[in-house]
Amino acid sequence: MRRHATVAASPRRRGSLDQVLIDAAMDLFASYGYRGTSLARIARAAGVTKGALYWHFTDKEDFFLAVTERVLDDWNRSVGSAPNAVTPGEYRAEFLGIFERSAELNQKYPWVTRLLMIIALESHKIGPRVLRAMRKAQAQQDQFLRTTVERGKAAGVFDPALDSEWAATHIWATLIGLAQLWYLKGPKFDLRASMYRQALEFLRAWSAPDSPRESFAVP
Repeated sequence: MRRHATVAASPRRRGSLDQVLIDAAMDLFASYGYRGTSLARIARAAGVTKGALYWHFTDKEDFFLAVTERVLDDWNRSVGSAPNAVTPGEYRAEFLGIFERSAELNQKYPWVTRLLMIIALESHKIGPRVLRAMRKAQAQQDQFLRTTVERGKAAGVFDPALDSEWAATHIWATLIGLAQLWYLKGPKFDLRASMYRQALEFLRAWSAPDSPRESFAVP
């Protein structure tokens, strides 16, 4: 029987079995997508009974939210933990690093792009909790990118007249678009080099008037 919470659940630290179950769910989401992954498959992959799952997760959506949390935590540790740049040169390096680390995370979790596409196409079939979580994550990402652009303007790297929201949208579209191309084309598409080159293009196109230019090698 499923367990039903009588009070609002509070955030908790996942235990070792929780992590085993999340790992199994991640592999299955990678292979079968959201709708193709069942609780029975997760149980078999983790080597537990289906009934045992309910002591740790309430349903498939709960698994997906835990997987999403894992990916976002990795993103925040990798990208959001970079020290705030002070000089224009430091900011340029930090900006390029966002694209490089995005490429690394896509290569670590290649199925994320596939799931994003599935969710976008089948949003009317997916539960509201998943959609709320994805929209919240998207809003946080938008805010992070807008703040990043604003910091670039304050550092004298980007043109003060640059529309931060417009620029953030272009950055996000680039990150997602290149990741999708890499997912579709496979290893022959150099995701890291493509991300890096596009970041350079943003730095050049949005540069502040009379901003000192620095040379960065293209990998």
